[in-house]
Amino acid sequence: MRRVVKRAAPNPHLLVLFLFAITYCVNVLNWVFYIQHLGNGVGDALIAAHVAFSVIGCVLFFLFSSPLIYWSYVRASEMAPQTRRNVSCVAVGTCFFFHDLPVGWIELYLVWFHGWRSVLSGVSLFLVWFCFAVGFFRTWIGYTWLLSRRLQFYYTAHQALTPSMRYMATAS
Repeated sequence: MRRVVKRAAPNPHLLVLFLFAITYCVNVLNWVFYIQHLGNGVGDALIAAHVAFSVIGCVLFFLFSSPLIYWSYVRASEMAPQTRRNVSCVAVGTCFFFHDLPVGWIELYLVWFHGWRSVLSGVSLFLVWFCFAVGFFRTWIGYTWLLSRRLQFYYTAHQALTPSMRYMATAS
């Protein structure tokens, strides 16, 4: 008798959802307990940029990206694999471009020029750069899938319309 064993690993959509949620919460705590108290040493513009991108990222994640990621997880059996892939690429790409990319560089700048001043800052830096890597690779893979599909459609359509030279009559 054959027995079917379920996967022991959690679903990647849920892992991404919880990773991003934890990252945003730690990022807000990092600002509350560490970054807002840096003051004159860093400059108000950098602190304002960090707050702006953190708020924009949190709002976009909790109102746009997390419902998309959860929707592609819950309705996985009803969705086509391409739709599921595209939805998760859009959700993770939104988080990447509006939060992880700018906040990652701001936190790297803070650690590079002002040192490791708190454990929370180091944890936030690690989580933001881990989400940066996940978002970068997911966005890049989604972009290459889109580009390869467009190129395949374009070139296979044109090749089907033009006959091969070996079937063409040659002038004698």
